[in-house]
Amino acid sequence: MQFKQTLRTGLFATTALLLLFLFNACRKSNPTIQGTIVPYDNSTMVSASIFGVITDEAGIALEGAQISVKGYQTTTDVNGFYYFNNITIPQHATTVHVSKAGFFNGSRAMMVKAGQRHQFSLSLMKKENPQSFMSSNGGELSFAGGLKLSFPLNAIKNKTTGAAYAGQVFVYAKTINPTTALGRNTMPGDLRGVTAAGGEERTLQSFGMFVAELYAPDGTPLQVADGKEVTMTLDVPNSIIGNAPSTIPLWFYDAEKEMWVEEGSAMLVGNKYVGKVKHFSFWNCDTPQAANISIEMTFVDQNGMPLSGHLVKLTNTANNDSRHGTTNASGWVGGLCYSNASLLLEVFDGGNVCSSLGVPIYSQTITTGSVNQNLGTLVVTVPVVNSTTMTGSVVDCNNLPISNASILVSPYNILITPNASGNFSYTIPCLPTQPVTFVAYDLSNNVYGNSSSMTLVAGNNNVGTLNACGNISQFLNLTMTNTVTSVTMTKSFVIPVDTTSISVNAGNGTSNISAFAVNSQNNYLSFQAVDTTIGTHAVSSLVCFFVPTFTDTQFSLDPGSVVTFTTFPGFPGDVTGTFSINAVGNPSGNTYTLVGNFRLPRVN
Repeated sequence: MQFKQTLRTGLFATTALLLLFLFNACRKSNPTIQGTIVPYDNSTMVSASIFGVITDEAGIALEGAQISVKGYQTTTDVNGFYYFNNITIPQHATTVHVSKAGFFNGSRAMMVKAGQRHQFSLSLMKKENPQSFMSSNGGELSFAGGLKLSFPLNAIKNKTTGAAYAGQVFVYAKTINPTTALGRNTMPGDLRGVTAAGGEERTLQSFGMFVAELYAPDGTPLQVADGKEVTMTLDVPNSIIGNAPSTIPLWFYDAEKEMWVEEGSAMLVGNKYVGKVKHFSFWNCDTPQAANISIEMTFVDQNGMPLSGHLVKLTNTANNDSRHGTTNASGWVGGLCYSNASLLLEVFDGGNVCSSLGVPIYSQTITTGSVNQNLGTLVVTVPVVNSTTMTGSVVDCNNLPISNASILVSPYNILITPNASGNFSYTIPCLPTQPVTFVAYDLSNNVYGNSSSMTLVAGNNNVGTLNACGNISQFLNLTMTNTVTSVTMTKSFVIPVDTTSISVNAGNGTSNISAFAVNSQNNYLSFQAVDTTIGTHAVSSLVCFFVPTFTDTQFSLDPGSVVTFTTFPGFPGDVTGTFSINAVGNPSGNTYTLVGNFRLPRVN
């Protein structure tokens, strides 16, 4: 069904950025099957780019967070910013994983389009305020947000070895309210799951979720023992309690499958769901939705400028279930929604600058049918009174326009995408209450400029020319796994967070890659490649010690180890690449794998 207004068809943007759980659900692989469940197919791979900002729950940028997607890795810089340039990823649903010590892992799934850039940001939740009990006694623990966990006695095991554990258990847990902006930014994956019966892919309506992790006093990960169950009691948010069913399926987030998986059920007791779980990760109380259609649209302002980075919300007026998406650089957004339904379509400013007003800048009720819909180009009249416009341009180190740039506007974490000539214009429908800081990024060369701050005024604000030059994110990410015990550790060496030496020394036709971090463990890693050119080369030596996760104290190189240089410029440039190393630990004799990526400065 068409909107009752002028729609300009055929002007759809080139990329689909599906940050959140409305538009993150994927398009059907068979467009002739409408309003039904179709098999999940994520086999089509495309080359695309992803960038975004990682923050904590308060919106503070997280430096040194490790980002991974389908084998690619990078690390956020001092501004929490990261970028993947032209990587090969699934078109149907690409999942980006984020980890940082002291925080619960985060992830988000989205649809991508070939050759396009996709803005993607999320927030990590801090592990704090643990509750504890003795495994041999069991215990009942309560957490903020209306979560209660009841553990039977002798119900805990070592997560890695599976051995029974009878000591003190520390439980870190947090609730996630799916009706809030913070909840949408912290929930993993998207609200898309696999049913227990038939393994069908469904979009999900959430009535509450939580995450929990168990640890011994020395930090050893723990888990619920085989054959045991923990009773969970979880408050349903007040705004959706009226639609909560008496019985609801339970779903856990499977990081390997990158999907919510149905397991068990819960009963509604008053305003709480009560159920039993057999292990801990993220858990979700959801009803799976049946028929869906694919919907897409493009938003521009009254001057024809794309509305990029804006929050789009679709609410089913029958059950108050809301889905959200974020427009891409061309103002396009799309994904799955309810079929044969009345939906309230709303658009809110990017960055939540004016969110306290709670007023959308665009609103309309639409009716969907049983077939996919293109709503065309929708014109949003951005309020002129009290609005704030930022205009300017971005140049590189040679003062030339940058065609592949991004501008981070803090503290609101707005990402502005300039046009191919490096020019930008971005309007906020209110006057920000805090001064803003601009940082320009050259995404093709992974460099960024010094920050520039100003206090905005109502009307037009000429930011001037921003220079994306001079600052480079340098890092080495390591994931090390004991292949016998499956114990894994990760370490990010990031300049200048905790590192005194992290570099590439090239000489005599070989390259020595080393990283040394001064902290409580004095982690050290060094390996040598037999070449100094772009390509994949054998690793000829390895030195690795002070790895606190493992009992082995020394590691020797095994055959089949390689390093791949994606760039190897002359001094003083940065060398980038990946590595895959096989090693044997001493004294155990167990085999290990060391994989990771790096961007390191040459020292000669």
